[in-house]
Amino acid sequence: MEPRTVDLQAQLEGMRRDMDVIRQNVKTIKHRLAYTAGGAVVVLGVLAWIANSRFEQIVALLAR
Repeated sequence: MEPRTVDLQAQLEGMRRDMDVIRQNVKTIKHRLAYTAGGAVVVLGVLAWIANSRFEQIVALLAR
């Protein structure tokens, strides 16, 4: 084959590898965001439950 063709094939293979790395990074970021959002929902739910069960005490503290 011509040297230019071989060079283009090598460049395309490099670009494909880079795109695979980018896809993997995006997938990792999506998973981290999902876990973080889930954790935030759980923490907010627990805080809301605590606030609801201690509502009278919270109102008394704020009323002072």
